[in-house]
Amino acid sequence: MTDPSSEIARVEQARQAFEEHISVLAHDLAGPLARIINCLQLAKDLLMTQELSAIPQLLDIALNSAQAQLQNVEVLQDITRMANGLKKPPVGKAQLAPALEQALAALQELLADSQATYSADIPSDLPATCADEALLNRICFNLLENALRHVPKGGTVRVTARQEADQIKVCVADDGKGVPEEHRALIFERFYRIPASQLRGKRGIGLGLAFTKLAVEGYGGSLWLETPAEGGAVFCFCLPISAETQA
Repeated sequence: MTDPSSEIARVEQARQAFEEHISVLAHDLAGPLARIINCLQLAKDLLMTQELSAIPQLLDIALNSAQAQLQNVEVLQDITRMANGLKKPPVGKAQLAPALEQALAALQELLADSQATYSADIPSDLPATCADEALLNRICFNLLENALRHVPKGGTVRVTARQEADQIKVCVADDGKGVPEEHRALIFERFYRIPASQLRGKRGIGLGLAFTKLAVEGYGGSLWLETPAEGGAVFCFCLPISAETQA
């Protein structure tokens, strides 16, 4: 028989966690929304005074901010649906090398800011994964972005991939400070961010690793953190190879 007091404590804990998540989300959405409103208001004022030269730049800032926040909302929706079993990741036959190239191309600004050396050891005969191309791109983007945010100035980010039986194992390593032990069990939770973490670029809302884990596990794979003795962090994931390759 369930103890009523323990059930009440569990519900209260869940309520507090939910309120904390909503508070984080509201806080992180408020800043960009204020920026959008300010840009649109200034553009309106300039339009009234016929000072048109700065309007395109203001609209670009507002548009970029809006698109970034829409992506956050879409990721949150995907995470919720996958976590509740309402959505399965689409099956495909995506190759790893092109996914990494596209992810890195989207992260050129962050790569330049870090001055990091990037390298990838991907066998040319590596089979296709079972993942959808767009989703594999997002998985690679999230892990590379995470590495580039934590790598020290002039550090290294290295990606390796190997086929192991009917799966492909991929590891993204950086030589940053690594993940403190007390945070390792929590980094894949939604909205979780390491307190006072020194990150490069804009601070996210703590959805990237949570989304990546759910997506990988949705394909029957796994995602985990390794902590080398020499320091740094290594995020590894395994994905099954495509059904066509297995056949």
